[in-house]
Amino acid sequence: MKAILWRGHTGRRAVALTFDDGPHPVYTERILQILSRYQVPAAFFPLGRHIERYPELVREAVRLGHLIGNHTYGHRHLVFLSRRAVREELRRCSSLIAEITGQDPLFFRPPRGLLGPGALREAARMGMRTVLWTCSSKDWTRPGASVIARRVLSGSRRGSIILLHDAKYDDLEEDRHQTVQALPMIIRGLRRRGYRLVSLYDLIGDRSGPGKERFL
Repeated sequence: MKAILWRGHTGRRAVALTFDDGPHPVYTERILQILSRYQVPAAFFPLGRHIERYPELVREAVRLGHLIGNHTYGHRHLVFLSRRAVREELRRCSSLIAEITGQDPLFFRPPRGLLGPGALREAARMGMRTVLWTCSSKDWTRPGASVIARRVLSGSRRGSIILLHDAKYDDLEEDRHQTVQALPMIIRGLRRRGYRLVSLYDLIGDRSGPGKERFL
């Protein structure tokens, strides 16, 4: 039986920020600058095809202390793919990450949060834990920076894994300025509420309380 993690341990007032679908030459860079300014760690789940275009941004994220997870090579619907095709999606992304950073990814996030048992088993076979999220900002709808921030602040609880996006999976021209604008509001708002912003690894590895997992 394989576990899907969607929330970290709840024994302390802590949350983790995660960003999907990058890297992006404009928005990822600005997000990294904001995270550095506020000294906040994050986890990035980039796509392999975007990593190929902007490897320096992945390298920079790691240099700054952020985690890089596997989000597949091309953001395909894994539930509709053969086991062989799923393996190739994960392998290509992991190989690029390892080549650039010198480290195999520890975490896997399926596109759209959808996967079948085959993808879950393949991720585990490659040494990755499958991670979804607790709180989605739905920033891709571009409702305005204040709305994005409000959604995160109202939806965050102890152990929350927060989902944001630094790019769009199939269109690097799509605007993510609202996510960038919302990020300082999110960080300040969470801290005012007494939350620590920690790395995904720390949130999952904290043994002071029970984590939240589903099983397939």
